[in-house]
Amino acid sequence: MKLPLLALLLTTAVVAAAADSAPVLVSRTGGGGGTWADLAELEAAATKGEPRALTHLGDMLVRGDGVPKDEARGLALLERAARQGLGGAAFRLGMLLTHGEGGAARDPARALAYFRAAAAAGEAEAFFNLGAAHANGTGVRRNYAEALGWLIVARERGVHAEAERQLREQIKAYPRWIETGERRAREIAAEFKDRAPADFLPPAAPLDRVFEPLRPAAP
Repeated sequence: MKLPLLALLLTTAVVAAAADSAPVLVSRTGGGGGTWADLAELEAAATKGEPRALTHLGDMLVRGDGVPKDEARGLALLERAARQGLGGAAFRLGMLLTHGEGGAARDPARALAYFRAAAAAGEAEAFFNLGAAHANGTGVRRNYAEALGWLIVARERGVHAEAERQLREQIKAYPRWIETGERRAREIAAEFKDRAPADFLPPAAPLDRVFEPLRPAAP
């Protein structure tokens, strides 16, 4: 939805005033968790398709942490876990796609789908990253009202309350944006009701290149 010209000018002014303090995508939590006696036990659990083992081993392979680095295999394991609904795996892939790290393409637009899947799985940090993405225009058009909605939900889940406070301060001259953001916070919970985390993932596609959804052929 395009904003009226005046609103676009006001948005530019707010951005200029708040450039140094706007929320940014910095959260790096949301790992898989789990306990295994040794690498062989972890490999065995991953071979059986245990989602947390897939996530843990995948992250180790991407980083080369305790195992030879194998980004392609690591991404594949993380993707398998995310498709099984593990929020930590979806969150990790969202981070890798946001920054173009670990063998993943830099694709912040696709990263948002992974953060949504992580949020649907209950990863509180994912709500913050979705709010930060909308505040910064990372992978999506900047929208402070939408950002506020996600940051409110993040604060309600116990993370980054300061980001919401800062954004409210930055847009306090625009009460309609605040009203819209507060309404969006109420709507967001309903968007996840009765839906599985994997429902929010994009179609499976190679993670090492930017995702370009197929468009219908011209008539």
